[in-house]
Amino acid sequence: GEAQPHELSDGCTVEIFGLVSAAQHNGCKGVLLRFESEKGRWAVKLASDGEVLGVKPANLKFVEGPREEDPDDEEDDEERFVRAKRKFDQIRVKYRLQDDRVSGEIADLLTGRHGGGSISAEQFATRYGMTGKDAKAFLQFIQMAMAFKTQTMDPHNELAAKLREDLSSP
Repeated sequence: GEAQPHELSDGCTVEIFGLVSAAQHNGCKGVLLRFESEKGRWAVKLASDGEVLGVKPANLKFVEGPREEDPDDEEDDEERFVRAKRKFDQIRVKYRLQDDRVSGEIADLLTGRHGGGSISAEQFATRYGMTGKDAKAFLQFIQMAMAFKTQTMDPHNELAAKLREDLSSP
């Protein structure tokens, strides 16, 4: 049967059926990335090979709702980093954490320069009046950024060498 439109949302798993021109995709499962209203189609990332297709809602059968973020899913590090950065920026604005004084205070907290050792997400949430979920996302992005910096600054790291090469070429 045809899926109810309210069931389809970003991140849902769907099965494709009833395609005529691209019948090889019938029976394939994929994840909805976004609804492209100008085309009237969903962008569906196929589970098999990662190809993204534009599919009409009438050709999609709801399989399951969006998964909770699973660190083992197919999303690569770059996609995860970009999504975390977007969330980090939203949180900075939402809680007005971007002013210099607050940014400096947060930097001191996270580097232990405030003298209190490390800080938990709960302590961070309490201190800045945010939800535990937002505090966790904020701190996770900072950890990701620090790990990325460490990787790209290591002179023995292949990625770092390639980046330096790319940056120095005209």
